[in-house]
Amino acid sequence: MSDLLRTLILCGILSGTQPITLMGLLLVMTGPSPRRNGSAFIAGAFLVETTILIGASIVVGGVVEPSSGAGRSFIWIRFALGVALFVAGVLLRRPARKPAPEVPAALARLQGLTPTKTFVAGVALADYQGPFVGAMALAAADVSAGGRLLALIPYTVIATGIPVVILLTSTRSDTARQKLTDGSNWVVAHRRQLGSWFGIVLGGLLIGDAIVALLLA
Repeated sequence: MSDLLRTLILCGILSGTQPITLMGLLLVMTGPSPRRNGSAFIAGAFLVETTILIGASIVVGGVVEPSSGAGRSFIWIRFALGVALFVAGVLLRRPARKPAPEVPAALARLQGLTPTKTFVAGVALADYQGPFVGAMALAAADVSAGGRLLALIPYTVIATGIPVVILLTSTRSDTARQKLTDGSNWVVAHRRQLGSWFGIVLGGLLIGDAIVALLLA
């Protein structure tokens, strides 16, 4: 597996499991039109995440020599982001200093939106960390333009596929929609623990990916 493909797969996992994005998706689907709102939210997130990476591939793809100082600095930035996520995950395991609201005020506004506003919410709550790391990997990728665009396919499949699976499985029947409401309440109530595991696991994976890239550079 090439360095670029490995990193973009990891970026797809990072974007597809972003807690804030998934909480936003669950909350916009608790209204009267869960499938329409969920689809609009995912479309907004897909647009911004994929546009960033396609733009990076076309504009800066391959302009940095992987073994150069700039190329290595991109890897160190990836390593630093992994460390930051890991530390944040560890800190979230500590008990909160004061009781948190049942639903954060910013996320509470997502309930009862129209599909148009839900699309905008998808753009706002899309994951930007994965595309940021992916853009740096594309800039230092020693592959052709076609190879860079092909490497974006697994990112898109993973980053968009995870929310789409949640959408389809949670809106296929009345029973599923009730489970969606229960699941949304559970995720929001346990957002601190979920954020902790996200930071620890994804931060560890980013650190490992950066170390491998440094050894192979």
